[in-house]
Amino acid sequence: MTPRKILKGRGGLAAEFVLVVAGVLVALAVDTALEDRRDNNLRDEYVERIRGDVEMDSQALQYRIEFFRGVQGYTQEILDWLDADTPADKEVVLAAFYAAEVWPFVANTSTYQDLQNTGNIRLIDDIDLRTSLAAYHNRYNTTRSGWTATEDYRQTIRGIIPNDVQASIRENCPTLEDLDGRPTGFPPCELPGVDYQKLTTLFAPLRTDQEFRRRLTYRHSELGVMLYLLASQQGFADAVLEHIPDGQP
Repeated sequence: MTPRKILKGRGGLAAEFVLVVAGVLVALAVDTALEDRRDNNLRDEYVERIRGDVEMDSQALQYRIEFFRGVQGYTQEILDWLDADTPADKEVVLAAFYAAEVWPFVANTSTYQDLQNTGNIRLIDDIDLRTSLAAYHNRYNTTRSGWTATEDYRQTIRGIIPNDVQASIRENCPTLEDLDGRPTGFPPCELPGVDYQKLTTLFAPLRTDQEFRRRLTYRHSELGVMLYLLASQQGFADAVLEHIPDGQP
């Protein structure tokens, strides 16, 4: 074989090699572009889910802030009544009942847990959003125990108010529109068929019951802490939403 033919053969091999390499690179580029597109679409879905979760949480927190402000107000009404010289009327009974109301808050954590468990948290490329999201859930996990009030006052007052009166209050004076709805605002209501003379007799010893006063005072203080924690959690929620502008993704 002549040198010219050898060179020509080598040149053909080199050209073929270049074509193969070019083909591989193009295929890799296409695969990378498709993977990036899939990741971007998945990221956008996650961001939208995060927005939905945190918006729902923020609204739920606001409802509870409004609700527990009312509850704390009723604890103060009963504290004032203990120092007054008036019998227990309908308003006192309602206030005592409302002062024991509870309404747990549970954050929507499924999307964040999914991001963590699958490793897809890497898709959230906005570092401010990732940081605020982590702070929101860390705050929730470390403080939620403070949102659950002790049962001392509730057990005491619900053990004094007769069951038929409690049933009448629940039927005629609902504090929520539904289990997941907004607070009613504790509107005025009537309790037909209630024996207020009996209630006056049942409530009279409370004025000299120092243990009852202690439990009620603690309940009032505890509600103040709960309101602070709820408002703080709502602030963390708003910080997350600030990093998801309208129209994004």
